[in-house]
Amino acid sequence: MPPPYHQPRPEIVLKRAEELINVGQSVGALETLYDALIGRRLRNANASNTEPYIRKFVELCIEQRRGKQLKEGLTQYRNIVQHNNPESLGTVVEGMLTDITARVTAAQKSAEQVTVGLIEDLEEGETPENMILSLVSGEQNKDRADRAVVTPWLKFLWEAYRNLLDILRNNARFEKLYQRISNKAIDFCRTYERKTEFHRLCDLLRLHLQTIAKYSHQQNSVNMANPETMQLFLDTHFHQLNTATEMELWQESYRSVEDIHNLIQQSKRPINPQAMANYFEKLTRIMYVAKNPLFLAAAWHRYYNYIFRQTKIFSAEQLQSVANNVLLSTLAVPIITPSPRVLAATAKENKHRTQRFTSLLFLSAAPTRVSLVNDLVSGDVLTRVLPALRPLYDLVEEQFHPLSICKKLGPILSDQIATNDDVAKYGTLLCNVILTRLLQQLSQVYASVQLDFIFGLARFPEPYAMSAAEIERFIMHGARRGEFQLRIDHQARSVVFDTDPFDSSQSLSNGAQLQASPSDLMRSQLSSLAICLSNAQRVACPEYVAEKHERKQAAVAAALKHMTAEHREATARKLVIDRRKEVIENTLARKERTEARERAIRQQREQELERERLAEDQRRREAERMQKERDTIQRQEAKKLAESIKVKAGIDVSIDDLEQMDTSRLLEMQVEQIEREKHDMQTRLKTMARKAEHTERAYRKCELSLLADDYDRQKLADRENHDAARAAQLKQAKDKYTHDVGQKKRFSHMYDDFNSLRSRLDQGRSEALAAERKRVREELAHARDERLAEYRRVKAEKDEVEAKERAEREAREAEEERANAAKAAEVARLREEMAAQRARDEEALKLRLEREHEAELEKERVQKAASKRYIPPSRRAAADTGFKATSPPAAASPSPAPSNSMTSRPSASPSAPPAKGKYVPPSRRNQMQ
Repeated sequence: MPPPYHQPRPEIVLKRAEELINVGQSVGALETLYDALIGRRLRNANASNTEPYIRKFVELCIEQRRGKQLKEGLTQYRNIVQHNNPESLGTVVEGMLTDITARVTAAQKSAEQVTVGLIEDLEEGETPENMILSLVSGEQNKDRADRAVVTPWLKFLWEAYRNLLDILRNNARFEKLYQRISNKAIDFCRTYERKTEFHRLCDLLRLHLQTIAKYSHQQNSVNMANPETMQLFLDTHFHQLNTATEMELWQESYRSVEDIHNLIQQSKRPINPQAMANYFEKLTRIMYVAKNPLFLAAAWHRYYNYIFRQTKIFSAEQLQSVANNVLLSTLAVPIITPSPRVLAATAKENKHRTQRFTSLLFLSAAPTRVSLVNDLVSGDVLTRVLPALRPLYDLVEEQFHPLSICKKLGPILSDQIATNDDVAKYGTLLCNVILTRLLQQLSQVYASVQLDFIFGLARFPEPYAMSAAEIERFIMHGARRGEFQLRIDHQARSVVFDTDPFDSSQSLSNGAQLQASPSDLMRSQLSSLAICLSNAQRVACPEYVAEKHERKQAAVAAALKHMTAEHREATARKLVIDRRKEVIENTLARKERTEARERAIRQQREQELERERLAEDQRRREAERMQKERDTIQRQEAKKLAESIKVKAGIDVSIDDLEQMDTSRLLEMQVEQIEREKHDMQTRLKTMARKAEHTERAYRKCELSLLADDYDRQKLADRENHDAARAAQLKQAKDKYTHDVGQKKRFSHMYDDFNSLRSRLDQGRSEALAAERKRVREELAHARDERLAEYRRVKAEKDEVEAKERAEREAREAEEERANAAKAAEVARLREEMAAQRARDEEALKLRLEREHEAELEKERVQKAASKRYIPPSRRAAADTGFKATSPPAAASPSPAPSNSMTSRPSASPSAPPAKGKYVPPSRRNQMQ
């Protein structure tokens, strides 16, 4: 039986690995260190003795690019040092990343030298071989050199970052190190422009953040309720957001904003205003890329509100730039929403997105253009914008005139907006808003206008000039979405505005209108009629007006009367609410302090238990070490004895079974030796098979170049087929165009006949059209009369019902007043009766107390009289007992004493009571009492 496996100490393993490295056996040294690292002895070793060991292991893994073994070794080392020396892992990890980064930099320099070395003649521009290679391959020399030299080290560095994040995740002892590694991984993606790896890194960090709550019950788990931990996560995700924005990964930027929003909602500590300003600044860029003008303007408003009072951090130029963006983004918000049918179709689709954007902006309700414009006017944004841009608000919102707006805005658009890169992006949106408002106001004045007239009004300066086709496309797009109620007559080259008096859609713009539209007149017809009727009633019925005025004055007087009491109650209620809020805040603060104190005590107790456990483990390991040393010495002595037996007898004798050896056991040992040799032969055969497999893999690797040539030939064939198909497609399109042109020439001869036929038909139908118009006017007049009659009838019924309700209400109020008066009288009567009853009770109590006092005085007088009477000694005890048992009235009238005391003496019984009124000596009084 072979001896049990004995693992040497870390110092011996490290020395053996260095010896292997000195003789050029780095792979063997790494295997030795790896086997010892995953063993049981090193698992219980001291962290200070293990750090040189792990440094050498990490160095060898980096040289040989062994990512899997490096991860397993660092995981084992984390388990060793996480309780007593967590800083050691941070030192090892920092050194490892520095070493790998240096190797990546060296690989980049080596790739550049390789690229320069490939150029044999500096005067020759391009060699024929390179030209042919560039035709069959899209890679250049530098790309091939980078892929061969730099890419393996970049891949190894990326795997190192990912493995470190997996090792350190959800561990409170390494949370700071985890955040540092996360920031370095983000910087790695930004430095080397690794967009794919950045996506994976963000998904990995997001997954780690989600699993914190899932594994919060485990030991050493991260506590998100700790403000310092929350601040670390916020800093990392802000760094992630900044990097995603710099790399223009907008989808990842939006997801980072969502992560930050969730962390801010969970945080108990207020966020730094500068960080929140950065959050809203990045959100403005995301909304601009998302092409959402409404939330873009809302984000600029939120950003301006945060930096408005941070004058020490942001300069006046930055505030002015932000104010310019606030003004232009607000004015660039579209002023018309789609029609109800279009809006209903897209409302369900946009509802979730609108709610999400509103939540990201920390708003209670979704913003609108009207609310944004009101915020723009109520604040001081207009005072901080560029002076040349201040007239823009008045021209667009207050003094908009369709005939001169483009001329007035031309200098501002060309000189101020187009030349400023910061706000030039709003020029196109602002032109669309101006064109929309121009069409709105034209529809209020005209029933139809010529297209050339609109083209003449919508003349914008370069680079925002819009051609006639672009303006017409904009009009048709708005009409298709239901934003404009119009149609284009291409034959007459005019725009006809639809004046539907029953159109319920309204513009969200709060700008001035030139005149009311038919739909506005129809919408306000009933209110106008009500105003006219009210004026007529005021003239015809002055008594009703006076009564109404009196009721109003009475209501005002009642309100003034109760105003002070209500104000007092509201003030008291506010004070109660403030007191309750203060009590709740004090309770929460006290609870937090208690929890912090308990947490500190718990941590201290855990640290003490951990120190005790480590001391116990140290003592146990020391005892085990001494025992193992004794066992080693005994095993070495036994081994020497077994070797001597082997030399003499030729038999491999086991050390443990040396004393129990016999002949049969020696035969079994020979059979075991044969089996062992057989096993070695099988091992050599497996090695030969593995070598043959590697040879076959090498053959297949050499075939890769031939596969590339075959792929190139296939690409050439595909290119020829594509060119042939493209030529056939172009020929077919040309033939179709020739045929369509011929058809157009054929039909052009019939155009005059069509016009003449149309004019004859219009002349023949003019009389019928006039008759139909007359009939429609009569029907409209009849319908109007019926509607007016119906309105008068409904109005009369309504007045009658109101008068009836008013009378009932007055009667009910009078009844309530009578009931209240009766109730008050009853309460007063009950109070008087209670006062009289209270007086009678007090008088009876006074009389009873006087009687009791007189009874007490009489009792004392009787007792004094009884104490003066003589009582013989033989009856004093009984007399005392009888006297005590006699009631006071009986004691007040005693029988007269006899003249001869000797004749009236009772029997000498000790229980006989003495005669009342007898004399009791002082020596017996105490006994009687």
